[in-house]
Amino acid sequence: MVGAVEELEKFDRALRLVERYESYLFQRALGIVLIICGITFPLTAFLVMKAQSMAELLDMSTEAFLAFVPTIILLIGTATIIYSFTSAHVVTSRMRKTSVWKDAPHMILMFMIWFVSFYITSYVPEPYTLVSWLWAGGFASLISYLVLKREQSNWNYPELLVIGVICLLASLPMLVIKEMQMAETFTLLVFSVSFIAGGTYSFSNASKVLNEGDRQFNSPITR
Repeated sequence: MVGAVEELEKFDRALRLVERYESYLFQRALGIVLIICGITFPLTAFLVMKAQSMAELLDMSTEAFLAFVPTIILLIGTATIIYSFTSAHVVTSRMRKTSVWKDAPHMILMFMIWFVSFYITSYVPEPYTLVSWLWAGGFASLISYLVLKREQSNWNYPELLVIGVICLLASLPMLVIKEMQMAETFTLLVFSVSFIAGGTYSFSNASKVLNEGDRQFNSPITR
């Protein structure tokens, strides 16, 4: 009887360890995505702003530079984002022996939230073009946080909430900054730092989740 109880406790621990490993994989993927966003989008914006000087440096026309370099960077960033989330879901699907397409609606929804948020910025008037990137990143982060929290109660990623609040609060001073170069630098700096910090925080939490699971699995069973 005691042996059966111990086996049940071991089985329960194993299930919890699998759940923690799934959380680790997704949170690590989220960290990668946030860091990629913190590098790719500010870099793309910087290259667009400096397109003329960069084109001259590379002996290209400005039009060719804009059509080629920023596009390649965005494609690489987007491909990395999709790969990170997809690979995490593939591993967890194999562990649970479920179809990887089960979570496809969530993945598509998350991608659309971010894509639409930044696509809308292309229609923002010139004086507010850069600050609209902070608005897009802030609202996309907050909406993503709420969506994940609603879908699963254990999908709690406060790094998204922190990024959203930072981006939206930092956008307020931008409305009164008149010097364009200062506004450009401030916007790109806030966006980059907030997302990279969020990604680093996500990596840190992912490691803590996995280490805690290991400690629980290796702790002695109480009878």
